[in-house]
Amino acid sequence: MTLLDRLDEVVYEDGKQCVIAITGGGGKTTTLIALAQYYKNRGLSVLVSTTTKMQNPSHYRFEVDHVMTDEKDFFNHEVKKGESVLFVQKHIMNAKKCMAPRDEILPLISKRFDVSIFEADGARCLPLKKHRECDPVIPSSVTAVIAIGGMSCFNKMAADNCMGEADMSKKVDVKYLQDLIDDEEGMLKRVNSDHKSVILLNQCDLLRQEDLDRLRFLVAPCPILLGSVEENTTY
Repeated sequence: MTLLDRLDEVVYEDGKQCVIAITGGGGKTTTLIALAQYYKNRGLSVLVSTTTKMQNPSHYRFEVDHVMTDEKDFFNHEVKKGESVLFVQKHIMNAKKCMAPRDEILPLISKRFDVSIFEADGARCLPLKKHRECDPVIPSSVTAVIAIGGMSCFNKMAADNCMGEADMSKKVDVKYLQDLIDDEEGMLKRVNSDHKSVILLNQCDLLRQEDLDRLRFLVAPCPILLGSVEENTTY
């Protein structure tokens, strides 16, 4: 079974609208693109968007059928099965980024699609994150959360690889990751019992077997997957 199959097992329920928030660091956008293609290939209608900021589709390939930044055009668009649509607002100050649609319409836009996938966090291109007060941004309409951590930083210094980490002495090891799972500001911040949640430790193709074996000792109130989104593989 592929990694995307495993994620699908957790977050999607046949016949019900699925609204996924992707949080953390170390592969959010890659996972978003892969999942959007996965569900599109299954004949479902797929929305791609953000609740914070994301890369401007003019500068980044999202592999979707339609890119829309105008609300009127979006709501006039006839959604079709097997189609993917990216809907965001233009960022006034930064041409390389796009902004979330207005809060008032977030529940409305996801109701139009079988699957909606929101990038709901920002980590400044770092593989791990300790959250601030304002994030992640998980709307009430979300049904599933994929919390991602990139394992390219395993055995490296945490302050260089985890957004929000101020302690210069800590290293990213199993204890550090367990603390990040348990921390109120860590990987599962704003994830609740109503969400179909999963922790994805991405980039595991970069690790040695002994490191993978250590990661299997991690515990969480939701499934933990060791995998590689780029390889679509679990370990």
